[in-house]
Amino acid sequence: MLCPDESREVKKDPSLTAENLWNSLLDSLSDGVVVVDREGLVVQISPSLSTALNRRPADFIGLPLIRSCRCFRRIAEVISSGEPELGRIETIGADSALVDYIPVRNLGKVAGALARVNFIIGGPGGGEGLSVTRGRKRTGATGLYTVKFTDSDIIGTSQQMTDLKKMLLRVAKRDSNILLTGESGTGKELFAQAIHDASLRREGPFVKINCAAIPESLLESEFFGYEEGSFTGSKKGGRKGKLELAHNGTVFLDEIGDLSLPLQSKLLRFIQDREIQKLGGSESIKSNVRIIAATNINTDQLVRSGAFREDLYYRLNVVNIVIPPLRERMEDVIPLAAHFIEKFNRVFKYRVAGISSKTETALLSHTWPGNVRELENVIERAFNVLDGNMIQPAHLPGEILKLASPKGENDSGPVGFVVSALSGGQGIDEIIARAEKTVIIQALLICRGNKAKASKMLGISRPGLYKKIVKLGIESLEQ
Repeated sequence: MLCPDESREVKKDPSLTAENLWNSLLDSLSDGVVVVDREGLVVQISPSLSTALNRRPADFIGLPLIRSCRCFRRIAEVISSGEPELGRIETIGADSALVDYIPVRNLGKVAGALARVNFIIGGPGGGEGLSVTRGRKRTGATGLYTVKFTDSDIIGTSQQMTDLKKMLLRVAKRDSNILLTGESGTGKELFAQAIHDASLRREGPFVKINCAAIPESLLESEFFGYEEGSFTGSKKGGRKGKLELAHNGTVFLDEIGDLSLPLQSKLLRFIQDREIQKLGGSESIKSNVRIIAATNINTDQLVRSGAFREDLYYRLNVVNIVIPPLRERMEDVIPLAAHFIEKFNRVFKYRVAGISSKTETALLSHTWPGNVRELENVIERAFNVLDGNMIQPAHLPGEILKLASPKGENDSGPVGFVVSALSGGQGIDEIIARAEKTVIIQALLICRGNKAKASKMLGISRPGLYKKIVKLGIESLEQ
């Protein structure tokens, strides 16, 4: 131990001020960072970010961020709401990046916000970034075949969605075929359009063929087109097929698992040769397209059963992107609901402020068998029956309220619950199962659907929790 006379006075290095340390940290970051005050005026910006925007840091300080660079448009909303928004894909300068918006607080009050930019591929100005268009006119595509969705429509802060967004940006730059798999309503077409919009083909057409919606007798002409007089009722002058119309762009084959074996053979030949021969024609036409296919069917099982060609499967499944169901990323439910409220505020010209805490609980209780499409439908329904500026449980469909308020569980406490169950003729096994089900539901609600956290809270393994969820019928909403 040092005696008093052995101690030395530590002299502060004048260069080690908080401001200098902060500036040194900003200079060393590969990720871009910008900080604004409550009015949206730039307080600090990292050199890496200003470089990506082709400006000097001094060009931003004291000026409104949004007006200075026409990006970071969500920062004002984060300042207003005080809630972070993580993992948004945006175009920063000439590059695509994941952007995290984080409110900055002083004495508990929002004093501004910080945007953290992860350039993902190659860094700013490195030549490896992807240019992502948003609503710009595409000179190479007709209005019929432009995209409706871009990467900014992919909403989600869960780890699964953050990883998917990163993967989307990486595969978009390449030109390999992609197979999107996921349940109905998970947003496969949205992902396909976002990939096209972030790709080098974005100025070309995006052409969709729904393999399940078109009669089998018409599908071949839909794919390859036909010459005049090739069949009764054919159009004068013939018609181009979708594969020809998609030249220098992307063709999206939705519900590819429903394609017949004869048409699978012809599609395989096109993928190999990149040539089209119209019905009734003899001329081969070159078409340079990228194929993105999608299915909600287990394709491996189709291949094993012989219903889907194995060679075609491998041609399409160069990159496989699995889009998780909403029930496996419940932390995205509330951000998605907020996104749809924003959307329908514009559509219906309303000013709905948001959802109540009880409504939030109800939404997190539901297992969303219809996925994101079902959630959008629920929010739109709420707008139609709304009688105020907040979405309340009364505005939700009955099947969603069913799990939020399990039958027989009320505020009378455990004794009242048992008495009610016994009076209803239930035995001890049924009562224990109901109690266990209620405990698991509440744990999932507290953990916002995160099963890893819920299993830890319940003191059981994650596989054990999954077994109980299935056994107790929580996924299927059976009471």
